[in-house]
Order: sequence, then structure tokens, then C-alpha cells
Amino acid sequence: MVTKKTLADGVSLTVLPSTQFKTTRIVLNFIAPLQAETITQRSLLASLLETNSQDYPTQADLAAKLSAMYGANFGISVSKRGNTHVFSVVMTVVNDKFLPGETAVLTEGLAFLKQVLWRPNVSVGHFDTATFDREKTNMAAYLASVYDNKQAYASLQLQQLYFENSSAQRLPSFGNVNDLEPITASSLYRYYQQMLAHDQVAITVLGDVDVSAVTTLLADLPLAVRTVTQPTVFYQQALLDTVAEQTEVQPTNQAKLNLAYQVPTYYYQPDYYALLLANGIFGGSPMSLLFTNVREKASLAYYASSAYDAFRGLITVQTGIDATNVTRVKEIIAAQLETLQAGEFSDELLAQTRATIKNQYITGLDSAGNLTTQALVRQLVPEAAVSTADFIAALDAVSKQQIVAAAQTIKLQAIYFLSSKGGDK
Repeated sequence: MVTKKTLADGVSLTVLPSTQFKTTRIVLNFIAPLQAETITQRSLLASLLETNSQDYPTQADLAAKLSAMYGANFGISVSKRGNTHVFSVVMTVVNDKFLPGETAVLTEGLAFLKQVLWRPNVSVGHFDTATFDREKTNMAAYLASVYDNKQAYASLQLQQLYFENSSAQRLPSFGNVNDLEPITASSLYRYYQQMLAHDQVAITVLGDVDVSAVTTLLADLPLAVRTVTQPTVFYQQALLDTVAEQTEVQPTNQAKLNLAYQVPTYYYQPDYYALLLANGIFGGSPMSLLFTNVREKASLAYYASSAYDAFRGLITVQTGIDATNVTRVKEIIAAQLETLQAGEFSDELLAQTRATIKNQYITGLDSAGNLTTQALVRQLVPEAAVSTADFIAALDAVSKQQIVAAAQTIKLQAIYFLSSKGGDK
């Protein structure tokens, strides 16, 4: 049975009991409102804190400690969901039951997390200068490398185009170069203290553990009472009067045509399952209309797919094409949406899409990472706390008419086109 506890105001614990894995996974999620001013700082912090601490002053020291804990894994990442930004500290240790003697790796692992997070490599109010400078340089190089990944670049440019009126939604979860430059070792440390003191904290432990013992161990973390003002997690944007369009010329071997569509349906709200199926039929599955008709039959794209962001009411289409075909590709993508909205798709395609979504859901139950992520999502969106049987039943209950109705709410809002000068040859 899932156990939920409040360790302090604004600090919660969810224990997911499971004998499915031989490991125990601990995730500390620091959750804050999504703000353009802090996204890059949080991303740099994730890199910095993974590198060293006062107790492990070099990356080699830190790696040696993880190795000594029977190869424990430790990492920090950032992500955003709608109007929230999540700073996730993840540690995975072998369950003590599978280790010889009176080993207490879980206890040791939580002590390690406490050391790394609350005893960072700091002196006189700022992060260690050498570590800070190195990680800032590394992050700048990483951000610059996104430019070389043309599909990732095109996706980010589409995001900037569509979310023109939201400085926070325009930014990727990992920040940008412009905001990185003014960050100093002192300013970042001050922000880190604010984050530790004020962010909502959602802790998840997955594994075959004693709930009482884990609760006692986690209560030792210096997570004080905090006042949490959690924003509405779903980001909603007014429908644009006209479709925003942007074309950019860059040297590239393959042109990228990306499109953004607004939908009024959010995670586990009414019509969520219908829209999940509509997106699967449109471009979200291997046998979708986009894949079959744009890529396979018309041979107009190297790839063509769609994705549904249920936290921002957004469906995006990604294609890699020959630039000379851009007009035809736009037409045929629009035709696929019209086909979906008219209900002119086969029962076989619907059955295949339904089966694919079910399979993806069930496969995710074998992933410890997916299970702890879902625990976080269920905290942000309580309606998402459905059983596997209920999920499958809800998916099965969606009619073709409901899918068509959901599809008819899909509205084109932005088109971004990236190609080399003169088009691809």
C-alpha cells in the first residue's frame, strides 16, 4: 500500500512499496513556480552539486564514495511541468536485503545525500570558485551544442515562437546562455539557500523498505517548515488570432518543419483519454496518419510524428524534410488532421493505437524511474492517481465519436521552418 506522510509543512513523503526491484530509489523533488529568472540558475546548480561537496572535494572522491556503496547511482536533473519547475535529486542503492552481513547502504546513502545537499563545496558565502567556473563553462558549451542538434534547435525555436507572451514558457527547462552569463558563485549560492528553504519538497522512496525506518531517516534531513504557494500546474494560453510563422536559414542537410497546435484538454481532465487517442492516431504512434501518409506513402519526410504536452495544452508536430517540399508537406499534414477530425480513419488504426498506448503504459510499470516520476505527477495532479485497471478501462471506453470531438479542438497556432539557403538538394 502506498504510504503518504507529511514530514513538515511543505515537505511530503510518498513510499511506494515494491519487491519488483532489488534496489531502493530515493527522489527528492524541489518544486518551484516556473520563473524565467531562476530556470538557468537551477540548471547550473544541478550540474554543480553533482560534482563535489565539502566531504567529497573532487569528482573522484564523490565517485569513490558511490562505488563504496556497492555502486550506488546519484544524479540531479531539472524539468518543467506546466507552470512548475522541478529540481530532482535521485539516488539508487542496492536493497540491504541483497547484501552480505549487516550492511546498511540505505542509511549510508541518505547520509550521503545530506552531505552533498547541505554541505556543498562553499567558502565565505560562495561556491568553490574553480568548481563554479568549470561548471559554468561546461554548461555554456552544452547550451551552445544545442545549436548543432537541428531538430532540438527547431523544437526550441517553435517553443519560443508559440509561447511568445510567456518569458518562462519560452525557455527550455535547462536555461539559456543569456541568463547564464550574469550568474556568479555568490549569487548562485544565495539562490541555493532560498531554494532549500522555500521550495516545496516532495520525496518519493520506491522499494522493499520499512516505512517507519525510512521516515525516521528522512526526518533527519534539515528540511524546515515552509509556506508553499503552488501555482496552478497547467499553463493555459489564449488562442492566437493568426498562425505565427517563422522561417530561419542555417546550413543544414535536412530541413525541419515543426508545427504547434493548441488543445483545451489537460492531464487527466475530461476528454484526456480521447485526446490521447486522437494524438496517437494523428502522429503519436508508429502506424499514425502522419507516419503512414506523409513519410511512407508520399515519401515527403524523413520522419514525421506528433507529441502531446498535457501540462500546456499543446500538440507539436516534428518533421525532417527536403526543403523544396515544404508547401506540399504543410498541405498533407493539414490533410491528415482533417482526416482525423472527420473521423475518416479505420477501426484497425484505432485498435492499434489503443493497444500501443496500453502497452506503453504497462511497460512503464517496469521502470523504477517512471514509477517515481508518476508519483510526482500524481502529487501535482491528484486526478492522475488511477489504477492500471482504471486506466485501461477508461481508454477502452473512449468511442470514435469522442476521439473525433477531441480532434476537432486541435487548432494550428505556429509554424517554424528551418532550412539551408536555397533549400536542401
